[in-house]
Amino acid sequence: MSKTNNSSSSPKAEAIMICLDSGEWMESTKSPMFKEQASAMQYYCKKKLKYNPRTIVGVCGSADFGINYFWIRPTRDLKMIMAAINDIMIGGHIRLFNAAGFAHSLLFHSHLVGKDMQKRIVVFAGGPLYCPLPKAHMLGKVIKDNNVACDVISFGDPYMEKRLFFDTLIRLVDNDGNSNVCHVPPESSVRQALYRSQILIPRVGGGSSSAQSSGFSSLPQHDKNKAIVVYVKAPPTDADDRTTDCPFCQSVLLTLEEKNLLYHIEFIDLPKKPKWFFKVNPHGILPLIKFSDGRYVSNSDVIVGMIEEMYPDRPLVAPPYLARLGLKILPKIAGYLKRKDKNDGLLREFMELERHLKNCHQEPFVDGEEITAVDLSLAPKLYHLVHACKLTVPHDLPYVQRYTQMLFNRPSFRKTKPSLEDVEEGWCKRVRIPKDKMPR
Repeated sequence: MSKTNNSSSSPKAEAIMICLDSGEWMESTKSPMFKEQASAMQYYCKKKLKYNPRTIVGVCGSADFGINYFWIRPTRDLKMIMAAINDIMIGGHIRLFNAAGFAHSLLFHSHLVGKDMQKRIVVFAGGPLYCPLPKAHMLGKVIKDNNVACDVISFGDPYMEKRLFFDTLIRLVDNDGNSNVCHVPPESSVRQALYRSQILIPRVGGGSSSAQSSGFSSLPQHDKNKAIVVYVKAPPTDADDRTTDCPFCQSVLLTLEEKNLLYHIEFIDLPKKPKWFFKVNPHGILPLIKFSDGRYVSNSDVIVGMIEEMYPDRPLVAPPYLARLGLKILPKIAGYLKRKDKNDGLLREFMELERHLKNCHQEPFVDGEEITAVDLSLAPKLYHLVHACKLTVPHDLPYVQRYTQMLFNRPSFRKTKPSLEDVEEGWCKRVRIPKDKMPR
């Protein structure tokens, strides 16, 4: 059997400047919010440096006291970067125009930046943004005219004007999917939101992630009589009625079922991914979907968003702030199984959901009477939480009890759910523990 080789499809080398939020909203380099930002930035840098051995990353401040007083020229020395950001000056307001201009000058005046490298400015913005919307148009035009890509990680301050500004900026800068924005839900981990975002998992076939909130451009013209092909993680067992044990893949299948769309499943064995898979999906991410026009799209959140845009009948849209529900479930399952953490963290996920459902005034789903994409994302995670950790929903959480029973008994879920054996074996492989060490 031939080995998979995806070296020919590795991402282009990049010269990246990160504009770190050094504004007063961060309080200090010791504050929890700054540490959240630093952790997400470290994760971003690790991924980018791993993708291509020529990629280099630099950092500068983006607020009054940071611009021109703190910068690190593009380098591959991540340890030096992480040590240096502890000396950044905190204070003042984010000055996006000045920060972007300074970052741009560092990119174009570094001898390490080759002409063939994609230049990119990355903005971390936790605090308020004191920029009127017209400046997004001005900045977007300048960045695009200079052939520079841009990513934005917007967290912390929740005002919609900030969201609109960054959505507008990225829509103007984007060139065939090379620029993206990640809006981190309130009270969510910046790093986890970044992990699932289009910034690190680019959409295959073009288009920026900001389109999800403003309408997808150049949507596939799908033939409703032709089945959509969904590539999902193959389960550990080979049963005839098997289905994927990946919760992200299942959420896509649930969406297709609830929309009553025609689809066909193809299993991808993770250790034996075929060569063609990397050609159409360089980062090797599952699930992957193929529309009838031949376009491939990866990442469950983006796939669900595109399906919703293409098939508005039986809408599954939910308010963006609800995306925070269950965001930490899977990492906490891994921590519980791998390190035998106390199940307090798992129970807190149940309790947070209980509070939300209780405030829904007897409505069955997280956004009311009708099921939404958030419910379809939660259902597989809750199923894994219950069955991988052998955790029973406590009797003093009646709303969660009713909610999980309702989801697990829904026809779409019964059709797409993995076997209990696959759930257990799947987690054994993910966290690399023997089966006899799993909860009983």
